[in-house]
Amino acid sequence: HTVRRQSIKRGEPRQMPSLPHTAESTVREEHFSSRRKQLEDYLTNILKMPMYRNYHGTMEFVAVSQLSFIHDLGPKGIEGFIMKRSGGHRIPGLNCCGQGRMCYRWSKRWLVVKDSFLMYMKPDSGAISFVLLVDKEFNIKIGQKETETKYGLQIDNLSRSLILKCNSYRHAQWWRQGIDEFIRKHGKDFLTEHRFGSYAAVQENTLAKCPNFPIYTSLFNLVSWVVEYKDELLCLQATSAVFFIYLYFLRLSPEIFMKRPVVEGNRWRLDCILKRKA
Repeated sequence: HTVRRQSIKRGEPRQMPSLPHTAESTVREEHFSSRRKQLEDYLTNILKMPMYRNYHGTMEFVAVSQLSFIHDLGPKGIEGFIMKRSGGHRIPGLNCCGQGRMCYRWSKRWLVVKDSFLMYMKPDSGAISFVLLVDKEFNIKIGQKETETKYGLQIDNLSRSLILKCNSYRHAQWWRQGIDEFIRKHGKDFLTEHRFGSYAAVQENTLAKCPNFPIYTSLFNLVSWVVEYKDELLCLQATSAVFFIYLYFLRLSPEIFMKRPVVEGNRWRLDCILKRKA
């Protein structure tokens, strides 16, 4: 507490806002609106104080994280703590060599749902552990029969079957319904196959620059144009580059697989392609 007091900047509010003391059972119906306003003001004042706003308990209560409101990541979906099971990868070499429950490991993670992907993070450091893309094979199942886990939730795509464990069947239903409704509302374009077998829909009125392919290859200036073609085209251009490979969109993960589904290990992962060319 001494460290926290010293870390508070001058001018920042320090006093804890007071919570209404009246019991919910004693509030009359005609006072519901004013009671709701009191609770809203209480939460607003809590979130105005950096010490309480950044506290992990507060973030869990309001279901937000450091990635919730980043504009480039799309609209905010549901978030929360979940127990995830290791394994389930369709990529050769990423799963345990053994079979059965003895090889599985359960870990507590913070699950974040976005319009085109799901990801989970380590709660202590906030480091992103895995990203599950929304694709045409995206599907959600619940129940012990489907997941081999009590109160289990299974999320499938082309690269992995992710098993999650919830506190109750109702909790599993809440996650399944929340994820399904959010993805179908904001990410429905990724659930179906598009022209030329692409995972993404055709983008209208999108500016693109097509470089001189025999001289050099620009991987990311072509995204707007290549989005309606097979991902193999990017791999072809990268592997056929003679002099240069320009990387314009550096925010893209170097561990992205340029060919999906993954059937040849890490061969077509972007960083491995660049390493081979180097």
